[in-house]
Amino acid sequence: MTDEPAISSSRIAIKVRHVPGAPVVSVRVWLLAGARDESIPGLALVTGRALLEGSTDRDWVAISEEAESRGIAIAGFGGVEIIGLGIDALAEDWDLALEWAAELTLQPQFPAERVDWVARQAAAELRSMGDQPEVVTGWAFLKQLYTPHPRSRPTHGSAASLARISPEHCKEFHRGALERGIVVAASGWVDEDLMASKIQELFSGVRSRESKLEMRASIEGLDDSILEVSLDSGDQAHLLMGHLSLPLNHPDVPALQIAAVGLGAGSGLTGRIPQRIREKEGLAYSVGVEVLAGAGFDPGRLVIYVGTAPTSLKQAEAAVVEELDQLIVSGLAEQEFNDARSYLIGREPFHRETARQWADLAAETEIFGIPLDDESWVIDRWRNLTNSDVSRAIRSHLDLGKLKTTRGVPRL
Repeated sequence: MTDEPAISSSRIAIKVRHVPGAPVVSVRVWLLAGARDESIPGLALVTGRALLEGSTDRDWVAISEEAESRGIAIAGFGGVEIIGLGIDALAEDWDLALEWAAELTLQPQFPAERVDWVARQAAAELRSMGDQPEVVTGWAFLKQLYTPHPRSRPTHGSAASLARISPEHCKEFHRGALERGIVVAASGWVDEDLMASKIQELFSGVRSRESKLEMRASIEGLDDSILEVSLDSGDQAHLLMGHLSLPLNHPDVPALQIAAVGLGAGSGLTGRIPQRIREKEGLAYSVGVEVLAGAGFDPGRLVIYVGTAPTSLKQAEAAVVEELDQLIVSGLAEQEFNDARSYLIGREPFHRETARQWADLAAETEIFGIPLDDESWVIDRWRNLTNSDVSRAIRSHLDLGKLKTTRGVPRL
């Protein structure tokens, strides 16, 4: 894995795709900047959302009213690795959608009262999430795996850090993001050449320099293999078990995706973990499995979640360990392998039905440097694997010795 971004820092990456069907257009503008590179926790989220809060041409009221009057949906966001915005409009307004995308990306003003409002809104969301016992347990699990990396905490930061964020912080963070280059992806009922030309015209004034997305801290994790969290509400215990896995561009990702389905990441009650814990032993109603949760430039994580009674925690933990151990030692049965691979191949077309989906895939392709928008490439990575390939990947990347356990237990 490398810290270097896939996007060239000296150009604007443009991806346009004609998508037949509904007469709509989706535009995505992504900048390589996120919590991974922020100086204050929550700065990426506030900066991304505040892109919509006023430009050199319009204030936030005009932006909101004009969007509503045209039926245009606009959203700004900030995550771990990117900030940016998305615009969804009728196809007849494709040129207006692009003009707004350029305006809001290149000319944000970050007015003080609106930055303060966005920060207070984020703090309110943080308080709301803090009332959910499963979320609190999840935060503790992230801390256990990723400390002191920014992935170890909520992207919202904290109430205290959000209160520190000023317009100047947002402007500086935004400038750094522009210096790394811009990804503009658009899809829908559009003329590809005409739209690409318009994007080039609107963003031609951007000048980027050699730059990369720095990490403010490394991934180390907590030493303790077991972390217990005392919950203020609810009567159910929340169990999370797992460890770090792979970044998104690792060649073994497709093999682990197949393993994940066999373990329980597919639909319904299929997979070893749900079958064992829900159907066979009746320990839980809620069970979840992911093997590459949150994977991007940084490693994702193996996560097995069980919502169970406090008295069933140890039995559930033992069942998870036994199923993981059996998978590592013996791999998937041939039928499990075939079923898991068929499930992934059959599901893939449903990820490519709408203009929104295609725009997101195009932007991810440019950011991460792998052709996620090429359906044949994605499917062939699964189709060309053997069960032996999957077994090797399982033995290479799943390790009981690295297993971390977080228990969220309600107070008596």
